Amino acid sequence: MANASTDLDNAEAQRQLNNNNTRLAGSSGHWETEVTSSKLFECSRIKALAEERDAVQKKTFTKWVNSHLARVSCRIADLYNDLRDGYMLTRLLEVLSGEMLPRPTRGRMRIHCLENVDKALQFLKEQRVHLENVGSHDIVDGNHRLTLGLIWTIILRFQMNPAAWRGGEQKKGQPENIALRLQNYLLECAEIKSQIQEKRKAIGRHSVRGQ
Repeated sequence: MANASTDLDNAEAQRQLNNNNTRLAGSSGHWETEVTSSKLFECSRIKALAEERDAVQKKTFTKWVNSHLARVSCRIADLYNDLRDGYMLTRLLEVLSGEMLPRPTRGRMRIHCLENVDKALQFLKEQRVHLENVGSHDIVDGNHRLTLGLIWTIILRFQMNPAAWRGGEQKKGQPENIALRLQNYLLECAEIKSQIQEKRKAIGRHSVRGQ
């Protein structure tokens, strides 16, 4: 009789243990789902902030390019597409430097575009402009990040370094508010970069808690 009672007690204890394990497993699964959802949300937010930063860069750089191209009655509508054939890039560098670059090759084929962009990049190299990881194919392919990087490098060379300009003086007709626009751009990018870093830290904290 005592053995029967003991068996019943053991069975009840095992049942309760199984129930507890089931509840713990369910709770753990729920927590993992919450962490995963949180990570997905944060990753989505980081991507959105990065896209916002790129949009700010593109808008600001397009205005800057057009402010100079206007002197030769040219303009671009899309920074990524309108520099791909090398023609506008060549015109921009001619305006900024006051020098004549090799005449662009006629034709709309990829090989012609590559040749024209390569001429522009070669000119920059001759001006001792460091072009890190930027090739003619990157610009012709419309690579967003590297196109933005190229324009920023050109700005640093010709906008921020007055000695690099023709005669060592700022050209006439330079928009007075261009420096302010660039300053605002840098502030906006710094703010967006800070938000991205905070989001990444938040994801890291969630990952640690989920372990």
